[in-house]
Amino acid sequence: MNRQVVRSAVLVFLLSFMAFPAAAEVTAVQLESHYAVPKGEVAEIVAASPDGMTLYYTNASGKKVGVLDITDPASPVALDALSTGEGEPTSTAVSRDGKYLLVTVRNGDTKEKAAPGSLIVYDVADRTSPKYLGEIAIGVGPDSLAVADHGGTIVAVVAIEDEETNEEGDGTLDGARPGRVDVITVDAVDPAKSVVVPLFFPPEVMTSVEGVNFPKDPQPEFVAIHPNQKEAIVSLQENNAVAFIDISDPSAPKIRKMASAGVVNRLADLRKDGHVAFVDEFTGRREPDSVVYMEIGGTVYAAMANEGDTDLKTFGDGVWSGGRGISICDLDGGILWDSGLDLDTLSASLGHYPDGRSEKRGLEMEGIAFGRFFGDDLLIATSERGSFLAVYRVRDVRNPELLELLPTGTAPEGIIAVPDREDGVGLIVSANEADGTINIFSVTGTGDEPRIVSQDIPWSALSGFTSDGEYIYTVPDNAWSPSRIWRMDVSEAAGGVVIIDREIPLTKDGQPVSYDLEGISWTKDGFWLASEGKSGAENLLIFAGLDGAVREEHPLPAEMITKYGEPKNYGFEGVAVSGDGKTVYVAMQRGFDATKSEAAILRFSIDTKQWDAAWYPLESHSKDPKTLWMGLSDIAFADDKTLLVVERDKGAGGMAKVKRIYSVSVDTYAPEKSLEKRLVFDIATEKGYFLEKVESLCVLNGEMWIVNDNDGAGWSRMINLGPVR
Repeated sequence: MNRQVVRSAVLVFLLSFMAFPAAAEVTAVQLESHYAVPKGEVAEIVAASPDGMTLYYTNASGKKVGVLDITDPASPVALDALSTGEGEPTSTAVSRDGKYLLVTVRNGDTKEKAAPGSLIVYDVADRTSPKYLGEIAIGVGPDSLAVADHGGTIVAVVAIEDEETNEEGDGTLDGARPGRVDVITVDAVDPAKSVVVPLFFPPEVMTSVEGVNFPKDPQPEFVAIHPNQKEAIVSLQENNAVAFIDISDPSAPKIRKMASAGVVNRLADLRKDGHVAFVDEFTGRREPDSVVYMEIGGTVYAAMANEGDTDLKTFGDGVWSGGRGISICDLDGGILWDSGLDLDTLSASLGHYPDGRSEKRGLEMEGIAFGRFFGDDLLIATSERGSFLAVYRVRDVRNPELLELLPTGTAPEGIIAVPDREDGVGLIVSANEADGTINIFSVTGTGDEPRIVSQDIPWSALSGFTSDGEYIYTVPDNAWSPSRIWRMDVSEAAGGVVIIDREIPLTKDGQPVSYDLEGISWTKDGFWLASEGKSGAENLLIFAGLDGAVREEHPLPAEMITKYGEPKNYGFEGVAVSGDGKTVYVAMQRGFDATKSEAAILRFSIDTKQWDAAWYPLESHSKDPKTLWMGLSDIAFADDKTLLVVERDKGAGGMAKVKRIYSVSVDTYAPEKSLEKRLVFDIATEKGYFLEKVESLCVLNGEMWIVNDNDGAGWSRMINLGPVR
C-alpha cells in the first residue's frame, strides 16, 4: 500500500474520533505552556480567577497554594505562594467576584486521630498582595470544595470524606467516622463568624439506593455547583452513587435525590500482558470521582468521571471497580450516555493506553470540567493513568463528539475550563500531580508540535529513534512483549501528524522474541539494536534484518565487566552505526560504576567483533545529585565525525534540570580516555521540556528529532528541534 493511501486511511480513522468540522467555531486545542512547580513539589487541584488571568493550585507537599500569573498563557509567571501552615491543602476555589480565595486543609487526621479540617479565607483582590483573613473549623478530612454565590454571599460546599487513613497512608472503608457534606455561609470579613452546617447521610437514606456498599460510610469525594447556585452534586465514590443537595437555604441543606451511578457493560482489556486488545467482557461499577454540571440548550445535566476506588476483590461479585470512561446523566441520576470504548481505543492509537493498569482500573478517568467556548459546549475529562485530557463537543447529550485527546503532564488530578477571558482566549488547564506540572491549553488556532498517531497499531514506551532518510524507526522497551519495531511517517509533521504506519515483529529462529530494547540504528541491510540487561552480562547488541529476523547477538563481554565493574541495570541505551558501516557505538546509561560521574560509550568493530570503551563526563544535578542521577539515553550521528548524545537527569517537572543534547567527536575517541563534549541543545530550557525520560534522538534530513519514553502510557512529546547546531 502506498504512503498516500495509508496516510488517508489513518486520517479518516482519526477523524472518526476527533471531529473538528469545518463549520465549527472551536477549531483546535493546542498546548500553550507546560509549567513545572519549583523544587519538585506538586500541583493537584487548580482554580482560576473570574477574569482567567490568575491560577491558584494546591501544593500538598509544600503545604501551600501556588499562584500563577497567566496573563500570557504561553509564559506563566509565579507569584508569591500562600502558606497553609502545617496542614495539607486539598482543594481551592475563588469567589465569583474574584475577591476571595477559599482553601480546604487537612490537619493531620488519621484513623486514630479525628483532627478537624480548616477552610482558610484569603483576600486576593490584589493578587500581588494577598492577605490571610482567617480560617473556619470544618469536618475531619475535607476533600473537595466548591463555592456558590447567593446574592453576594459566599456559600462554600465541602465534601468531608474523612478517609480514616491507616499507617500505610491509605484510606480505609466502612470506618467508624462517617463522612458528610459541610455547607458554610462564609463571612469573608470575619471568617470566625461563618456558619457551618453539616449534612449527614443516614444509613436508611444510603440503603435506599441500589448498590450502595457502605451505608454507614458515605465517602463524599467531589462536589460541584449547579448553574442556578442553589444545588450541589456530590459523588460518593466508593458507594458508586451521587447525591443532589438542595443548598437554596444554606442554613438547612437537604438531600434532594440520591442515585446509583450504575454499572458499565462493554469490552475492555483486562490483562496485563504486553498486548493491548479490547476483547474481554467487562462489567464495572462506575464509582465516579469528579462530577460537573453542564447546561446544554437550556437544560442542565451532570457528567461524571468514572475512576473507581475500590478493589475487584472488595465485594467478591466479579464486578470491576471503575467504569473506565465518563458518563452524562440527568438530574435524577439517569444515565443518558457513556463514552464506552472510545477513550480506550483512541488512547491506544495515540500511545496513552496504560496496559500495566489493565488488570486494575484501566485509564482511571479522574477529572471532569465543562465550559462554553466560542459557542461550542465542551466537556473535558482527564485520565490519571493515561496522562491525557479528552475534549468532547456536546450538542446532543446522547451523542457527544470527541474532538481531541491531548497529552498532559503525569497523572492529571485537577482540570478546569477558563472560557471567559477578556482577551477572548479560551483556556483549559490541567494540574498534574505525579510530576508537579501544569498544562495550559488554548482553545484556538492550530498545533505546532506533531501528534503521533496510528490506525490499528497500539503503541507506547518509545525508547529509541533512527532514520533511513525518509522514515523514522522506533522501538519500545520491555513494556511491550514480544519486541517489535515501528515505522513512523513524518511527511505530514508540519501539518501536526506523525503516523505509525508499519510494525515489524522481531523474531529469532522463526519465533517471536522479547528484549528490553533501548536503542536502534538503521543500515541498508537491517537494524542494530541495543537491549538493556538487568545485569551486565544480559546487555545485548543485536543485529536484525529489515524483516525483523535476528541474525546476531553480541553480549557485553565478560572481560570488560571484570575489568571495569558490574553496571547492574544501568546498561545499554542508545546505539549508532558509523557512516562507513564498520563500527557500532553503544551508549551505556551510567557506565560501569554508577558512583562515578561518568557514563561510557562503547565501540564495537563489526569485522573483528572487538569492543573497547571511552568515558563520557556527566553533569551533576543542582538539587539532588544522588536521587536525580544523570545518564545517557540515546546517540545518533550528525555527520561522519560527530556523535550526538542525549544526556538527562532523572528529574521531572520542577526537578527537571538537565535534558540536553551534547556532541562528541569520534575522531578523538580513544580507549579508556575521557571524551570532550559540546552543548548542542538545551531541551528543558529552550522547549520547556519537563518530562523525565528524553529517550530517543535521530537526525533526519539534517534536523534533530526527539521523543520521551512515556513508560507505557501518557505524553509522548515528539519535537523537531531543527537543524543540528
